[in-house]
Amino acid sequence: MPRALAFLGVLGAVSILPPYVGPAVGLELFGISSTVEVVDHVVPGLTVIAFSVIALLLLRGGRQSDSLPLLFAVAVCMLAGLWETTSHVPLLFEAGEPEAPWGTVLMHSLVGPAVLALSIALLARMLGPRPGGEQPSP
Repeated sequence: MPRALAFLGVLGAVSILPPYVGPAVGLELFGISSTVEVVDHVVPGLTVIAFSVIALLLLRGGRQSDSLPLLFAVAVCMLAGLWETTSHVPLLFEAGEPEAPWGTVLMHSLVGPAVLALSIALLARMLGPRPGGEQPSP
């Protein structure tokens, strides 16, 4: 679980990059304000980084994987991934147009679902049955 949480933090960092790295490598969206990019990439990315680090620190501090603070931290990462995923749905409908080339749209849109999927998988693992048939405490 610590490796998955660390990877979640890395995904959070990567999710910040598209609006800033994209133009440097020729993958630029046109007509998008910097405020929108901050709200759609920087805020959720920093949220994922912060709460994955919090989750790692809770684990290192001896918290059980089904403790409420740890579940909360991963759930916040999931919500950030959900935000980043859903905020890019309209962009998918513009893909292939001159102001939204396919490569750029994919670069902007793929990391959010990865954060969301990993967070959901972690939550499912944390809330699922334990080895030996034990159920997590309510």
